[in-house]
Amino acid sequence: MSSNAQPLYVVDGMPVFQNTFRPGTSTSNGTIGFVATEMQELDANPLLSIPTEDIESVQVLKGAYETARYGSQAVNGVILITTRRGQLGKPRLTYAGYGGVQRTRYRYDLLDAREYAVLRNETAQRYGDPAPYSAADIAALGTGTDWQREVLRTAAVQEHHLGLAGGSSATRYYVATDYLSQQGVVLNSRLRRYATRAAVTQQLGQRLRLEASGSLAHLEQRLPNNGVTSATLLALPTTAPNMPTTSIFELNPARLAEGNYQTPTHRRLLAQLRAEYRLPIGFTLDVRAGLERNTLRSHSYQMAVSGIPAGENGNLAFTYRQLVLSSALRYAHSFGQLQQHVVAASVEAQRQDRLTTTEQQSYLPGTAPGVTLGGSSSSTEDQLNFYQLTTDYTFAGRYQVRGTLRRDASSSFVVQDRWQWLPGGQVIWHASQEKFLAGTGFHLKLWTGGGRTSARGLTGRNFTYQFIPINGTISQRITVLTPDHTTHLDAGLEAGLPNNRLTVTVEGYTRRTRHQGITPTNTTDLARLRNTGLELTVRSSWQAGRLQATSQLAAAFNRNRLETDASVFGYFFAYHRTYSGQPLSTFNGLRYLGPDATGQPAFQDGNGDGRGNFADQAPLGSGLPRQLLSLNQHFALGRFGVQLQADGMFGQQMLNTTLLSLDVPEGLYRNSSGRVRQRWTPTTPTAEVPAAGTYFQTLASTYTLQSGNHARLSAVTVSYKVWEKEARSASVWLGGHNLLVLTKYRGYDPNVSSAGADNQQAGLDAGAYPTARTLLLGLRATL
Repeated sequence: MSSNAQPLYVVDGMPVFQNTFRPGTSTSNGTIGFVATEMQELDANPLLSIPTEDIESVQVLKGAYETARYGSQAVNGVILITTRRGQLGKPRLTYAGYGGVQRTRYRYDLLDAREYAVLRNETAQRYGDPAPYSAADIAALGTGTDWQREVLRTAAVQEHHLGLAGGSSATRYYVATDYLSQQGVVLNSRLRRYATRAAVTQQLGQRLRLEASGSLAHLEQRLPNNGVTSATLLALPTTAPNMPTTSIFELNPARLAEGNYQTPTHRRLLAQLRAEYRLPIGFTLDVRAGLERNTLRSHSYQMAVSGIPAGENGNLAFTYRQLVLSSALRYAHSFGQLQQHVVAASVEAQRQDRLTTTEQQSYLPGTAPGVTLGGSSSSTEDQLNFYQLTTDYTFAGRYQVRGTLRRDASSSFVVQDRWQWLPGGQVIWHASQEKFLAGTGFHLKLWTGGGRTSARGLTGRNFTYQFIPINGTISQRITVLTPDHTTHLDAGLEAGLPNNRLTVTVEGYTRRTRHQGITPTNTTDLARLRNTGLELTVRSSWQAGRLQATSQLAAAFNRNRLETDASVFGYFFAYHRTYSGQPLSTFNGLRYLGPDATGQPAFQDGNGDGRGNFADQAPLGSGLPRQLLSLNQHFALGRFGVQLQADGMFGQQMLNTTLLSLDVPEGLYRNSSGRVRQRWTPTTPTAEVPAAGTYFQTLASTYTLQSGNHARLSAVTVSYKVWEKEARSASVWLGGHNLLVLTKYRGYDPNVSSAGADNQQAGLDAGAYPTARTLLLGLRATL
């Protein structure tokens, strides 16, 4: 329930990517109304700092026992990333690269110049004003300016990766460099990345192994004003691109994109050292040290406006540093008749020290150095420690018991409630090892487990906003820290036919999160959140003649409900209201009944006072999906390979804040969507859209909310191996991303959330950057 529900990323055993740089309003270009999280954060996706070619494997941990092992940082799940290391053998040089184009998949349906002029005349007529456009004017207008064509473009993208790996039984090494260049589909947006990585493993004798790795990523971005997308859609089609701006209502979005922008430059250093020493009788000592250093420098620029010249109007500098020290003593041994008893255990201690500094200034372009309109600087430090005991016992390969017990402490919270116990456990029955299934080839495994996690180790993410009633009315909003405690129980089974012909995995879970508020004097339970869900995965490997294939279908179902007592009124945001008994991210608004006899919008009277108004708001659905589907399909025929991925999200509502204005047939200073073509007139009294000249904005209503249901062809790749000799090979491939989306949603893409990873404001599209369709041609070679 905190403001950022991002998972914990662990790269090669070290927690990383936990900090988010979020500037204040003094150096951001700002928007009117809701300022989306995605607009406030200048951070690039942290995963961009690791090129995909440098990644060996990715593993998602979400089970009760698995996440309990990561304690106070695992309340949102854990993603383990293992990077490439050296390999045994002579040096191998690898190249992987591609080039392609990106283009916006969907365009909004908007009125052209003639249609807007007709709407404008109807609006004037409604209020008894003279028509601003004559019949001759309308005929001469034509379609006018398509601002989406002026601002959105076909963008080039390319990436090149060069790696070298090799080694002997004692020494193995890996070095790589990577370059990524991507034009944005929005005018004056772009990204460039330069990355390098090196890793070496050295075996000293029979017992000691040393590892060292380091990576450095440098990212350069240019980000247009965060209101460009909305301005492009609202701009009048009767305004020409080269027409001088005479009014704030005639804003040229192309000039806005070119003149108002920011230039974040992001550098991220990851460095790790590891020493592993094998002791006698099954013990291993593992000592690790990790450094993450993340810097962000950005300058903001503005176009000339109201006598103020164009130029730089702000800068900021952020620095984040994390040091991690970890030591573990591990034990693994098997004993007894036929080695029936297998025991593994570990004792681990870890310390994380984090430092964040912030400096930002704003000023008028052209002013003397040191003359600022405002600025701020800050520095924060925090620390996370934990101690952990983990055990694992298996009898006869059939019965397995695993347990973990962590003792975590974070300096971010009050001293008297600093330490917490976070246990976890799991029981597994490997039924396929029983006599009644042994030798049949059938696979059957059942498990059940439980664990406890929290959010105390996720510094900077543990806050939300809450309202409480005072004398029956809503009090002022307060900010509370939220070190959530989550108890997670799950159970599942995995059953499979011989030779992986068919494998079915079913898992059910229930999660109960206790949402707390912390003050200098006490800790108070504010609310509870219940999650229940079911996940199903079906995998199959099959063959038809020379054609070999692997298919996987996954489905997930979730239901969540907020539980509060009488002292908590609810959780309020710009468009969401979450009360007890409702799911998170519930949109609260009016139920639209259609135009009345005069063409004015009418809303349902919920409280019986004879009027449908603000007091009649009711829950209208959640922005969080209730069902997820994913299909992965791979085919191999000789030298050809085909890989396909399709995804679906169902059961969620979407609110597009730009369509809040576009769907209203105001007909004055902004354009409207094609929906208003079917507006009310005296000759079409049953139309759904109100009459021309009507202005209303209820924030959320059944008139403005849309279904976010969609199915997507996410990726298709066709590859052909043109040459292969021993370990050397070369292949070409053709790929496409985001090729097809089946949806009734009328925005650029239904799978966006402008509130970032805030689970209480999901389903919000506040002028999100358009999702592009991508076509790529690539080459991969190993020499």
